[in-house]
Amino acid sequence: MASPSEHLDAYMVTWKLEREFGGMTTVCTQRAGLFAQRYGRAFVVTFNPAPDQPQVVDELVRKGKLSPAVQVINLYLDLAQRPMAPQDPVAPLSFNPAARDLVLEETVEYPEAPGCAFSQHFTGGTASGTSQTRFLRKDGSIFLLDTKGVDQQGRKSRCLEVMAPEGTVIARFTTAGALYRHWLGSLVDHENSLVVVDSKYTAALLGPWKTTKVPKLYAFHSVHVAKGESLLTGQLSEPHAPIIGQRHLWDGFVFLTAAQRDAYVRRFGDAETASVIPNPLKASVATGPPPQRRSTHLIAAGSLTANKNVAASIEVVAELVRRGHEPVLHVAGQGAQREKLEALSQELGVREQVVFHGHTDRLPELFAGCTAQLFTSTNEGQALVLLEAQQQGCIPVSFDINFGPADSIRDGVNGFLVAPGDLQAMADRVEELMANAQLAATMSTHCREFAREYAGRDVTSRWEETMKIAAKLKALGSREEMPEFSARIASLEFLDDDGLELRVRPSGPLPAGASFELVVLDRESQEELQAYPASAREGAQLVFTLDPQALRATAGHGSPSDVYLRCRLGQSVKLKRLGVKNSRTLPYFTSHNNLSFKSGK
Repeated sequence: MASPSEHLDAYMVTWKLEREFGGMTTVCTQRAGLFAQRYGRAFVVTFNPAPDQPQVVDELVRKGKLSPAVQVINLYLDLAQRPMAPQDPVAPLSFNPAARDLVLEETVEYPEAPGCAFSQHFTGGTASGTSQTRFLRKDGSIFLLDTKGVDQQGRKSRCLEVMAPEGTVIARFTTAGALYRHWLGSLVDHENSLVVVDSKYTAALLGPWKTTKVPKLYAFHSVHVAKGESLLTGQLSEPHAPIIGQRHLWDGFVFLTAAQRDAYVRRFGDAETASVIPNPLKASVATGPPPQRRSTHLIAAGSLTANKNVAASIEVVAELVRRGHEPVLHVAGQGAQREKLEALSQELGVREQVVFHGHTDRLPELFAGCTAQLFTSTNEGQALVLLEAQQQGCIPVSFDINFGPADSIRDGVNGFLVAPGDLQAMADRVEELMANAQLAATMSTHCREFAREYAGRDVTSRWEETMKIAAKLKALGSREEMPEFSARIASLEFLDDDGLELRVRPSGPLPAGASFELVVLDRESQEELQAYPASAREGAQLVFTLDPQALRATAGHGSPSDVYLRCRLGQSVKLKRLGVKNSRTLPYFTSHNNLSFKSGK
């Protein structure tokens, strides 16, 4: 691993870089800036067709949103300007697209070269459903031909061909993901390099990407389970499910908080490859003279999406108005929910109290002029916007959700934490800050102190150390893949000593080297009450013997307890709920311990 005196190429991989972006891209670009500050340069890698990428980069640099030492490498512009490593051999055609008689539908030009086509999109042709996009260099030669159609079996097919300037095909792919992986490997897979994938969408495409020298890391920016689901047993969030499902293909996962990392390790294992690195925080100051902070001015900042739950902030403002106050809520951000939020403020009678700013570059000034930030998200990884508010002395009043707020807020010191969804409690805390100028001033000072200490952390060194560990583990060889399996109860026997013998039949052959435990969890708290290793394996069945004393310990804390089968393979863990084979009739015990039957589902 490179030391600061050596050369290191740090690549931050995301899907696109636009003029306006949210928290995830902010973290990506700020992290790249930190590496550029240490090593002289760093890279942001993007994959979307973006002929205007140079103009976007220039604008971001002018606005201070991107370090001038950070180079942005876009797949399409790189293919147009630099020869890609060819396939050896070039893959054969998987289908012969009917690309005759195509009709030109759309042309996109290079912004800096009017009349010079960057892409041409064609449709029609001799076969219905055929389309083709030609991506061109400025000299008019094609560098990428992307054809979609139907093969001889009637299946939708795709052919992406990378072209040399003289027109020969140097690489051929049947999916965009395969092209992305080949190109990225030729760009970054070398000694003294670091790769961090930020985008969930891009990470799902890069799962199968195999590198030889550079470890690949994925950075979680949000909670990995679906809204309202249990961290231990609940459904994974839709974008994270394929990434976690291919976790054996990644060299490491990086979480923003210790709490999320611990929740992941408890469920999936892989402690060696799970790290914690908080978001970087760029020093930020309001331009011009400091704005006057007004006790009644509040702010909700972030993308206007369902997850950010800005509607709850508007409801808090409505509650404060009902209590006789005159608050003003500044809503900074843009998104699909804006019209609904405007309608809600009108419906609640607070349209004059809610100011929608849209996307703005004036966040520092807005934070500096507001007493409190209302943070009402339903889930987060680590909200950078909380720290950005604290930098300006704006006091966050936040739902205490998984994950992030509790890492930045010491309740009653540099912010307030309230139970998720408790709008009355949030209004109480804001009302307290409005009424007590001394309290607000003290907490505002504590906010600035915390943000200053946080910004001084050496996040770059933590990434370097994580990369070093991942590289060592990568050198040991690929990790074993945890197989997908299910399990059901084969039999349950009541023993003479009041113990139980439970026989479990997993689906398929048991993986070699795997160990199994019967795990009992409290249904409400998800606390692990007991874990019993298998006492024997008899053919395809696992045998668990539970003595009376152990059984008594499985009683939950006032709630039922649930039984799971836990499989451990190497460092990985998988938990499966235990039940019986679907049946029309199921036995159960009454409150008097009598055996009865009921109809199954």
